[in-house]
Amino acid sequence: MHYSRVTQPAALPSRSDPPDVIRDWLAGAHPSPEQARREWTRCGIALLPLGPRFDAVRIPGDLLHAAVGRGDIGDALNGPVIHDVRTLGPTYWALVPHLDEWPGDPETPLLSHGTYLGVPDLTVTGPPGSFWVSPPRRRHHLCRAEDVLALVAHGRRELGQEDTTDAEALCALAQELPPPGTLSDDRLRGRTCVWCDTPLTTETAFLDFGQLSTPQRWFPRACRPCTSERGRK
Repeated sequence: MHYSRVTQPAALPSRSDPPDVIRDWLAGAHPSPEQARREWTRCGIALLPLGPRFDAVRIPGDLLHAAVGRGDIGDALNGPVIHDVRTLGPTYWALVPHLDEWPGDPETPLLSHGTYLGVPDLTVTGPPGSFWVSPPRRRHHLCRAEDVLALVAHGRRELGQEDTTDAEALCALAQELPPPGTLSDDRLRGRTCVWCDTPLTTETAFLDFGQLSTPQRWFPRACRPCTSERGRK
């Protein structure tokens, strides 16, 4: 997969926007912005569809920590980042402009159209649950795809051969994916495991391959048992 056209945000001044303005911009990603606002008020987190307004790149915690070290995550990516705790351990979501292509791998997938992400309210900046490590400072404030790629590459260099081996194992799993032409819409959209019919969400998927574009655009995800079985093989 090649890195191609990126829909970049408009040029913006360095100042920050008021929280309500940023909240309105985030809520605008939802077909019913009022629903997002109600979820923030009631639960502190809202499920927002990815793709129309921004995409998200998943970064494993050990990879990001290796890249940043003692530095500040917000400074490293200069954009909004969400912390989440998943079955795989601490996970970060870097919000980026919508991308036509993403040169990542199954360890750092791009999530886009057809996927929902739990986005905390701007006031949620600590645990429990998902929280902002670095909230957006203004409308259209997103991480640059180039910065995310550079951070991932640096994290892999810091982790050394062990991380390379893990990445190779994940790429091998991607080779085990069934042909998309043989799959149901639920499997193509990641609503169920790509290898079985176990229902999945962004939070419960054990492995997310992100958006794949060949031979068609699809979003395979996998449950833990299927991933473990194929990992042993």
